[in-house]
Amino acid sequence: MTWQADGAVVRIGREVVSRARPGERVEAFVARGIDSQIVVREQTVESVTRSDSGGLGVRVIADGRVGFAYSGSLDPAALGQVLADARDSALYTDVRGDAVLPRPDGVPAADIDLWSEDCVALSTEEKTALSRELERAVTASAKVRGVKSVRWGDAAAESAVVSTEGVESYSRRTSCFVSTYVLGDPGTGVTTTSTGYTVGRSPAELDVAAAAREALAALPEAAHRQPRSQRLPVLFDPSVTAAFLAVVSGMLNNPATHPDQALAAAEPGHRVAPEHVTLVDDPTDSSAYGAARHDAEGLATRRNVLLDRGCLAQRLHDSTSGHRAGVPSTGSAVRAGYKSLPRAGARALSLVPGDLDRAALLSGVTHGFLVQAISGLQAGTDPLSGRFSAAVSGRMVRDGELAEHVHHCTLASSIPEALGGLLAVGSDVRSFPGNARGMTVLIAEMSLGAR
Repeated sequence: MTWQADGAVVRIGREVVSRARPGERVEAFVARGIDSQIVVREQTVESVTRSDSGGLGVRVIADGRVGFAYSGSLDPAALGQVLADARDSALYTDVRGDAVLPRPDGVPAADIDLWSEDCVALSTEEKTALSRELERAVTASAKVRGVKSVRWGDAAAESAVVSTEGVESYSRRTSCFVSTYVLGDPGTGVTTTSTGYTVGRSPAELDVAAAAREALAALPEAAHRQPRSQRLPVLFDPSVTAAFLAVVSGMLNNPATHPDQALAAAEPGHRVAPEHVTLVDDPTDSSAYGAARHDAEGLATRRNVLLDRGCLAQRLHDSTSGHRAGVPSTGSAVRAGYKSLPRAGARALSLVPGDLDRAALLSGVTHGFLVQAISGLQAGTDPLSGRFSAAVSGRMVRDGELAEHVHHCTLASSIPEALGGLLAVGSDVRSFPGNARGMTVLIAEMSLGAR
């Protein structure tokens, strides 16, 4: 990539805010970035794509009304127009009591560096070489019939938030990954699949060998049969735990619309999990994929404890939801990009790890199931009761050892029941793309059934 994060986004934000009228509160969110992807198959490059993006979102508050507009151009001529469009949209909105912009709260930004010049400077040839290396590593196994694809991806981005309330922040970050989608044949004539990947902020953090081992370990070696429907202890692979925590966080932080709504209606201090369960959102930890120095409203991020020793501790807030609840922002504003308004959300969820590694957790299970992949958890969870049914694949566990592979089964339970039955949290913490890290966890009981 020949691209430089030069801080121009701050200057653009200042220019927009300088045009605010008396009595008007204005916030400018400016972002720009670059990303590239490479697809390799059979050691041949199938595609190379590269895209540049950038834009500006402006929020205006006047007379208790909130207006918002955005532009996909950062040209000087567009700045005045997007501000005018935001003012115009405010004329057609209702007066809101929670119409606020945050002011600096004195919390210092974490001293973390999320930028790697090596990621920016890496050539297409070097990215391709790493992709080919991963393909060679997996195809060397007799278990593999072929590789559907190996994908390389990287991104570099910078953003700024500037407002009339005195907020001014600047952030930049890089990331890269390489992944593989592997095809196998366990002797049944039915193709099986698995994936493996590695992520980092720089190429030096990528572990191609580990990605290959992950893909091969999840690929069935023999024919399998569907298990009978049963309730049994369940272990989550780290990636599954990360998906589970994202759903838990959403239920904790969504406004309660019913007194019986699972988790959302619980008061601080209410016990929802065993004492050894503590859930935090810590964007100040640079090892988390979602780490950030500032939130999407320009306030410093901070470590927030959602569950403290099994009890509800606090909820995440941006300035609007915090004002509505009568509490300060927790530095937890997130955005889908410059085209969206901020909302409260997690960036770097993680359970506080326990002392047992994966092998130790497995050794304590006489008969259970290890979930290695899950789909439909978010969409399949009822927001009121927290009950869910999701498609899973994994392996049976017998006498502390991994046994046969199981595919296309259904896992059913509820988020409150799973939290309450969380028997142990592993020490094998892993970062994944998204807003959560994961580790192996053991849950007392869930329902497993053939689809």
